[in-house]
Amino acid sequence: MLNIAVVDDEERIRLGLGKLIRDAGEQYRVVGTFASGQELLDQWHELQPDLVITDIKMPHMNGLQLMANIKQMACRTKFAVLSGYNDFEYARTAMRQGALEYLLKPVNMKELLRMLENVDELVKGEQNERKLESDDLVSFLLGTDQRTMPEHLFEEVCDRLDQQALFHGHYAVLLLRTFPEIAEERLLAWTSVWGTERRIIGCEGGRQAILASIAESGHADMAREWAAMLLQQLPAGTSAKLGISGVFSGSRWLPQAYREAASVLEQAWYSDERRNCGGEGIAAVHREERYRLVRSLDKQLLPMLRAGEYARLPAAMGTWLEETVSLRPGWAELREACLTLESHVAEEMKQRGIDAGDAEWNLEPGDSENWRSFAVRLKHAVEAAAGLLDQGKSEHRAVETIKAYIQQHYTEELELQHLADLVYLTPSYLSKLFKTETGETITDYCIAVRIEHAKRLLKEDHGLKTYMVGERVGYPDPAYFNKVFKKMTGKTPKEYRDFVR
Repeated sequence: MLNIAVVDDEERIRLGLGKLIRDAGEQYRVVGTFASGQELLDQWHELQPDLVITDIKMPHMNGLQLMANIKQMACRTKFAVLSGYNDFEYARTAMRQGALEYLLKPVNMKELLRMLENVDELVKGEQNERKLESDDLVSFLLGTDQRTMPEHLFEEVCDRLDQQALFHGHYAVLLLRTFPEIAEERLLAWTSVWGTERRIIGCEGGRQAILASIAESGHADMAREWAAMLLQQLPAGTSAKLGISGVFSGSRWLPQAYREAASVLEQAWYSDERRNCGGEGIAAVHREERYRLVRSLDKQLLPMLRAGEYARLPAAMGTWLEETVSLRPGWAELREACLTLESHVAEEMKQRGIDAGDAEWNLEPGDSENWRSFAVRLKHAVEAAAGLLDQGKSEHRAVETIKAYIQQHYTEELELQHLADLVYLTPSYLSKLFKTETGETITDYCIAVRIEHAKRLLKEDHGLKTYMVGERVGYPDPAYFNKVFKKMTGKTPKEYRDFVR
């Protein structure tokens, strides 16, 4: 989205231009309209627009002075100037000083659109260029699957990175996950004793990748020695898991190095030790093992869900967790299995009319310090969901009890308090529960039951007068019975009898 600020001392012009820009498309956002350059400067650090459209001639500070002030703070901001016929020399000067475009008053919508499109394309191009710089280049490659990336883009990124000293020789990736997270500045200070070129990149899930160059005189175990030193330097009370890649040369191997370090870290995550460092060479879980986890989950828990045996879910979850830890799957495999579980539970809750948002799930393994804490969280989530489902099942039984009672006693005067006492609920909660479960109020349900019985009597027992039918279904007042019956069926009792005959 292109963020735009408009500056003009004429209120009609600046508000009108702001409206034109908003109408130009959703990709253009007006972050503010200002009556003077100073007003914009006062809010600059909060707004920092990509494009400033400014009038040339304004009191106190003209457009050229405003541009000069902004350039001292933000070299990437673009400018367009507004001018009248008599201000063309000012506009030409502004163009020489870096304005990209000028718009003649009154602003033509077609010209405005052309200018916005040009600036938008230019800003996006510069943003893309900045992504291919320094740490952004490294971050771009870390965790990337080369097979899904256009080859020309991958080659361009690698060519730029290989010009940096870090990738002239050999390097390794150390992937760190700490609780609490350590600031990059502290990691740089602690790793300064390594005496080597290094870089620290923040990665997804709170992980931090430390890229360290290994001199030709170094050895393969150098990265492990550095890792041990780093874990010793962490503050007391810090929990840490660390994975180490093998030794590589050239930036095109960064994705592979990251995957190796991530796999090792995920294996170290299964350790109960507060700080644990793995080593390279641990094989990832095969795809068939991933599906084995999901199939096992389906086999153990899905039948219980479908049978409504919710109280057995926590114990079954415990069994599944014991089986899972022996496989030591990676986080992606765990995440997939847990998403499957959540999907099954959410579907069951939906069928029971339970808000799935009431059950709290934490499906990201990396958010837990280790396997044990992750397993505890997952088991608690299953216990909470089982409790909600069991409660919903009990509430469903309460509604069914009330419906059965109404079917048997529909001719009587039914009081809400009496119905609530039957199922040990408050009248207000029973009313809300009944409406949620059935989609209708208790009163409406009772009326529907009475009218259905009345229809049956009118159809089958021709000897009964219509008022007698009303008395038999709980309506001793014939006029009221006629009114309710017609409202429900569109016909009076007599008309209905004649119709069904």
